[in-house]
Amino acid sequence: MTARSVRTGRAEPVIVEAFSRGLDWFRPAAALYAGTVVWRRHDAMLRPWVAFTVIAVLMAFSLALLVFRRRTTGLLVAEVALAVGGIFATLLADHPEDVAAGQFTLPTIWAAGCVAGAAVLHGRLGGFVVAAVIATADILEVGSPTPTTWHNILLLFLLGVLIGLAIDLARGSLQRYEQVLAERERLRERERLARVVHDGVLQTLAFIHRRGEEMGGDGAELGRLAAEQERTLRRLVSQDVVNPRPESTVAGAAPVALGDLRAVLGSHEGERVSVSLPGGPVLVDGERASEIDAAVVAALDNVDRHAGPEARAWVLLEDSGETVTVTVRDNGVGDEPEHLHSAAQRGRLGVSQSIIGRVRDLGGSAEIVTRPGGGCRVVISVPREESA
Repeated sequence: MTARSVRTGRAEPVIVEAFSRGLDWFRPAAALYAGTVVWRRHDAMLRPWVAFTVIAVLMAFSLALLVFRRRTTGLLVAEVALAVGGIFATLLADHPEDVAAGQFTLPTIWAAGCVAGAAVLHGRLGGFVVAAVIATADILEVGSPTPTTWHNILLLFLLGVLIGLAIDLARGSLQRYEQVLAERERLRERERLARVVHDGVLQTLAFIHRRGEEMGGDGAELGRLAAEQERTLRRLVSQDVVNPRPESTVAGAAPVALGDLRAVLGSHEGERVSVSLPGGPVLVDGERASEIDAAVVAALDNVDRHAGPEARAWVLLEDSGETVTVTVRDNGVGDEPEHLHSAAQRGRLGVSQSIIGRVRDLGGSAEIVTRPGGGCRVVISVPREESA
């Protein structure tokens, strides 16, 4: 990309500047070619002075654009007007029978520069519109279009649309690149704030939690509230970390933001919860990451409510490529398997809906293993991407 284009006044892809510089030299070269064609056949023209006047104007305009480098829509309109005027001036300069036979117009290939310039300035739509204007002028000038006329018109449309498409793709890529840079800066700022919160607020809440438990009574209640706020704050400062390189899951679809599951699950680390994570990022769709996290939260809530006051929990995240697996186990009092499986019939839907049902909706599976005195183990396996 260029820092700031002198032609458009904004940041542009390098290809735009390359096309613009090429057009700057194409115009005088095309005017010189047109002048050569006129010189070689001026003796056979009806009014050769009209032809030389047109060539002089086109050459002057082309040389002026080498100095005046800013490109605007108004300047493009003036360029197209000169090309159309030169085409119709052929009717004055040449004999009618030569025009009807398909003799070259006075601007010849100079008119193609207008089409390319419109494509560079306004993309494929601009190239198409100007190609249509030049084509209409060619048809009106010759009266009965010859095969050569239609051939040249087809080339004009191909030139305008293909160059415009390349420009549109380049500008779209530049826009996405700028969005990635902005998102990267946002993530850096978020990480900085997360470090500040971790080193200050979270440490203070953890201290209040420990001291409250030691004090007992109202202090224990205060410590419990502090622990809840600590867990909530950890989730807020680290959830939904967006991948700086968005990927599209389907051709033509909008890019899907990917979340790093490590950051989401890492927020549950606490005094009674240990989290083990892979070394590299585990990127999944942001919504799937939220659902997996919700299932893990439900499992940890069960540990907090039913495993006993001294129970600890361990969360293990594994990435096997197409599938991610999260294991939540604890060393609590455990339960009878039959009692756990019949919980839904007794109106307790935490396991059946919050864990098994949620994971099933993601196309995955959840296995729960427990026994009295042996704690509980929840194994959640979910495909990285939603199946078709």
